[in-house]
Amino acid sequence: MEGLRNFADSILPKNWRATCWSLLASGQKSEQASTRIPSIESFRVLAIFAVILWHTGFVAGLSRLAGGSFPIVLTGYLVWWVGVPYFFITAGYFFHRSVLAHGNPTTHFRRCVFPLAWIFFWWMCIYIVVPPGWSAEILRNGLWQPFYSTALQNVELLRTQHISLFLAGHVPVFHLWFLPALMFSLAILTFVAICRLEGYLIFLVICLFVLAFTEKAVGGFVPNSNLRFGTWSIALLLTAMGWLIAEREQPSTTMAWILIVSGYAFALLEGVVMNTVFHISLQDLKWHYFLGGIILGLGIFLLALAKPKLGESTPFPFLAQFTLGVYVSHILVVYTLNPIISRLHVPLRGALVGVVVYALSILLTVVLARVPVVRYLVVKPAQRYQLKV
Repeated sequence: MEGLRNFADSILPKNWRATCWSLLASGQKSEQASTRIPSIESFRVLAIFAVILWHTGFVAGLSRLAGGSFPIVLTGYLVWWVGVPYFFITAGYFFHRSVLAHGNPTTHFRRCVFPLAWIFFWWMCIYIVVPPGWSAEILRNGLWQPFYSTALQNVELLRTQHISLFLAGHVPVFHLWFLPALMFSLAILTFVAICRLEGYLIFLVICLFVLAFTEKAVGGFVPNSNLRFGTWSIALLLTAMGWLIAEREQPSTTMAWILIVSGYAFALLEGVVMNTVFHISLQDLKWHYFLGGIILGLGIFLLALAKPKLGESTPFPFLAQFTLGVYVSHILVVYTLNPIISRLHVPLRGALVGVVVYALSILLTVVLARVPVVRYLVVKPAQRYQLKV
């Protein structure tokens, strides 16, 4: 473990490492946040790997291997509910912890959001111009044409669909929807803190789930509209849950496991009811807002709080510092590997591809950290808005 940290010290500038820790803990300084809770950092690595498995087709491969078995496929869908939801809960938790420790939620909101906005902007620029399978496209159509055509297509999508792309996470926004959704959630929680409305947060959480589920059931509030607010409603719900947890005492391991087991069981029950009673296909169920999945994600986070030293002796706490970089860059790595992935025919191909994508995404994060323009446009703004204690 010490050797890994020495390796990181040699390849990452000190200021960049501090910034990474700060961003990964939603703007809180590394010395006060994630580095002190190995379990949360360890689960962060598992969460980002779950996201990568989702994007590399692991669930689809699992479905084929299991012959479409309903419990197995539905369990694969719940991979989503131990990934991105965990990040929202963690962000809300650390954000409130920092507000409680330092006060002035508006200032802290600015310190958290400004670097995230820069990261979102520049990675959006990248995904607007980079086509899937860009390496093969260059060989077929030359260096200029693939990027130019992709840029024209994506700019037209942004012009015609604009807001709906960010709300639903469609190309070219894709996985980057997480960043504006997180900034939106932190803005709402900042408003709640300023107006001293914390007592209404539980009611807000309930309303948000009802809103998201109702919108999903009726297909949106506005007929023929592409606007869907359910994804951001769930994001705010999860972030608010993390905010509420920060005020509570350390949970018990028993409570955490009860939530994990009951959440999983309830999610399976939801899936069965939706499939047999409402005749919703397995393909459509993957986008269902599982109440059991939310309970499952909450239970996993509470387990991390109940067992704070869990994973301390593993490489996970070290690897967790790359999580934000891996999240924003792993789709670019998938785009790069697409020509190879399409020729790879092995059982559960998504799992193997996921490991490779994760490793290459870490490498890409390290390399980008050494680029001067990245330091100027991302690292320095983040340093300027870091907490000072």
